[in-house]
Amino acid sequence: MDQDAHKQPYPTDIEQEVKRRTEEYKILHSITQILQSSEGLENMLKKVLTTLVGFQELEVEHKAGIFLVDPEEKVLRLFCTVGEFGEEFMEKEKVIPYGACLCGRAAVSGEFLTSNSCFSDDRHEHRFDNMTNHGHYIVPLKSDDQVIAVLFLYTDENPPWYIRNHEILVSIGGLIAGSVVAHKREQEIYEKNIQLRELNELKNKFLGIASHDLRNPLYLIKTFSEVLEDGTLGKVTQKQKESLKKIYNASLFMQGLLENLLDISQIESGKIDIKKEPQDFNEIAKQQIELIQLLADKKNIQVHFDPGSLPPVPYDKRAISQVLGNFIGNAVKFSPPETKVLVTTEKLDDSIRLSVHDEGPGLSKEDQQLLFQEFQTLTARPTGGEKSTGLGLAICKKLIHLHDGKVGVSSELGKGSTFYFSIPLNQA
Repeated sequence: MDQDAHKQPYPTDIEQEVKRRTEEYKILHSITQILQSSEGLENMLKKVLTTLVGFQELEVEHKAGIFLVDPEEKVLRLFCTVGEFGEEFMEKEKVIPYGACLCGRAAVSGEFLTSNSCFSDDRHEHRFDNMTNHGHYIVPLKSDDQVIAVLFLYTDENPPWYIRNHEILVSIGGLIAGSVVAHKREQEIYEKNIQLRELNELKNKFLGIASHDLRNPLYLIKTFSEVLEDGTLGKVTQKQKESLKKIYNASLFMQGLLENLLDISQIESGKIDIKKEPQDFNEIAKQQIELIQLLADKKNIQVHFDPGSLPPVPYDKRAISQVLGNFIGNAVKFSPPETKVLVTTEKLDDSIRLSVHDEGPGLSKEDQQLLFQEFQTLTARPTGGEKSTGLGLAICKKLIHLHDGKVGVSSELGKGSTFYFSIPLNQA
């Protein structure tokens, strides 16, 4: 009987331990759920603190808070609290230098601190009117061994420290730290995206203004060089004609560049007006091929068209004409004389596709990575001395994306290239 009497408390201790562990798991689960929410950081951390001070095993008061570390200024900044704190506390504890008081010390050392009494503990340097005696848990919140915040919890004077409090609070501190870091990164990304949008809008505005302001003087250069060359204003020598022809050609190139810049700025600012209507796609492709053939004839290049059977497709005629002109024109531009360019159309499952295959020098893997980006210079060069602004394909990609479509290229050095785009048969 005596042995049984001695063994009686043992099951009770186990039951208490099981109960404590169960409560620990519950609190960790609750805090994890809060930290996974999409709330703002301050509201989220306040909910965590409220849950934490409600954990009975900790035996803490309903007073807690979190300081965020400012590594540049080497201070802690009070971020949020729960419970009632006096005005003097809220004012004086806004900013705590590294190493000052308990929280400042924990920020420097990265060590978990406890205090039995704010009055007898020399590390508790701050005093406030009407302050009552209390103890503390001070928990450095660490991510990758870096203290990014400090959590403080008020306790009664000389509390009965539960042996697992340290382990529990360090675990919770790690969860909070990870969430704070994630929110900070999200905020940084958000702010950078806003800044990038503002810079992009400023760039588009600048391009629009510059392009418009350059149009008139460029028009005068083009017009007068043409008038001078044809002798309307007086006789010119053959050498002068050649120079005027170069001026005229350069002005044509500049005109195309300005138009491309305006297109880029209008597309990116959302000011371009796309009107998609069901139309015959093969017909517009045929029209563009006929126009490009006039240029191809100068290099004895034949542009062939192999149209597939297509239903009416919703597209903006002006935009798609620009894309077709660029795709087919580039094929002619980069193809050697006496070669062929093949244009095909076909119906896929839920879209139509146009492909332009040339017999040019092909593109390296590096060049293919640069295609469809703005202002890119490729190793492949036009074969007839034609000029390239480096904007045409970038504009094409944007125009096709406005049709919810895709662009692409397949190429191999020495075996030509095939540029293609597809647009869906049903668009919003």
